[in-house]
Formats: sequence, structure tokens, C-alpha cells
Amino acid sequence: MQSTQEPSKSPPPKQPLYWQKALLWQSLGFLIIIVLTWCNAIFDLTHYIFHVQRQDEDINQTLISSAVIILLWIFSAYKVYRVVSRLSYLESFLHVCAWCRKIQHEDQWLSLEDHFTRKTGGETSHGICPECSVKFRHEVKH
Repeated sequence: MQSTQEPSKSPPPKQPLYWQKALLWQSLGFLIIIVLTWCNAIFDLTHYIFHVQRQDEDINQTLISSAVIILLWIFSAYKVYRVVSRLSYLESFLHVCAWCRKIQHEDQWLSLEDHFTRKTGGETSHGICPECSVKFRHEVKH
């Protein structure tokens, strides 16, 4: 029986993560919840939607509910900001191949020299650092 190799799965492309967009959608959801809470207090929506017995208007209960919703909104907005900021930070890392030391840039794997040329616009040249020079001289002598 012939074994079929599973095709190598490449990681998904990087997506820019913006905490502002995440907070916008989250805020929209919380605003809808607050509006529905007040609409229920004013118009008794549960009576019309679920056909339950009419309830007396209790503004204090609605104010407390709104305050709790706003506190949850602030707490979760802070958490979303932290998580998305952390993900954006991690996505900004430079990916270097562990074997050939090529660098991933815009879905391409480039040599170190090509990457620096594209990033800086300058040409690269080669030299030897003092540590490698000492090590090389030591190896040549032995």
C-alpha cells in the first residue's frame, strides 16, 4: 500500500490587527444591549414579544442594570484592547527560518541581504566581526 504524504500546511497569512476596530464592534454590541434595556423599561417589550404579564416601570432597576452593563463594557473593552495589542505585537516579529536563516517578508522568504536591501534601499557588503576574526585566526593556527 502506498502512503500518501499530507501536503505541508503553511501558516495563514498575517492579518493586521487593529484594536480600534475590535472595540468599535464590541461597543456597538453593548450599546444595543443598553438600548434594549431602556426600551424594555419604557415600552415593556417583554409583554409584546413574549406575551407575559405587564410589568410596572422601575427606573431605579434599569439604572442599576445600565450601570452594571457599562462597567462590564469598560472591563471587557480594556481586556480586548490588551489582547489585540498583544497579538499585534506578536505579529510584528520578524520570522527567520531556523534552518536556512531566510527572512519572511510579505509572504516571501528572502535572504538576509535581500531583506535589508528591500527594507533600507541600501546595498549590503560583507565583512568579519572582531569575534569571528579571532575565532577564524585561532582555527587557522591549529
